[in-house]
Amino acid sequence: MSRRILASLFLLTVTATRAHAQIVVIDPGNLVQTVMIAERTLRHYEELQAQYRTILRMGQGLGSMDRFRVPGISITRHDPSLWQFGRPWIEGLNSGDASGAAYAATTLPLLRPDVQPSRLTASARRDLERRYATIEITDTVAMRGGHQVALVRGYHDRLQEGIQGLENDVLNGLSRYHEMTAILDKIAAGELLARRQDMATNQLLSHALEQLLARSKRQRDTEAETINMQLINWRDASAVNSAFVAGTGDALRTWRQP
Repeated sequence: MSRRILASLFLLTVTATRAHAQIVVIDPGNLVQTVMIAERTLRHYEELQAQYRTILRMGQGLGSMDRFRVPGISITRHDPSLWQFGRPWIEGLNSGDASGAAYAATTLPLLRPDVQPSRLTASARRDLERRYATIEITDTVAMRGGHQVALVRGYHDRLQEGIQGLENDVLNGLSRYHEMTAILDKIAAGELLARRQDMATNQLLSHALEQLLARSKRQRDTEAETINMQLINWRDASAVNSAFVAGTGDALRTWRQP
């Protein structure tokens, strides 16, 4: 092989010298390096060919890839026709409820605190506002969570189409679907679909966390109210009992048989 390459280089040198009537100076060291690079390139090319033939034999040994097809899992949907009074929001959980109107149509309305006792203290007013805040937080979390669930239901169909197309390309028997560039494209498409699925999952998890946070606030407010009632009882028990005894004594002293 080295002799053939050297002979070819010599003929090219002679031809160039005759064509241009120039004297070509050849560096033996550079010539040797060039020959070695050509030999390494040829060996690498032969190794790639052998690997390619091995991959083809392995692929032919697998036989038909149809047995690896996996049917898609359809996402469940509510059947609003089965329910009468909760139907608006059930439909919203299927198709979306961006404005929250469907949720509001199935929940008890919350009256606004427009009428308050004239002698209501600032502390009592703040307590009332915080109770309203708990209900409003619960409402907005439920509205957004229900709407997001509906969006994911619709997004599932688009993801399923992409996964089905990727599966068809992966299991296709034609050789052009398994060339190097086609394989790299399929790997990139699979990673993209996986990131889209992760994004949808993270959105659902964030809404589930919001539900838990709203529930924790409600439980915390209830427990705080119970503790406050106990502390007030301990603080004012003596005065209340004394006032009750004094009022009862006055009632007994002033009572007369009708």
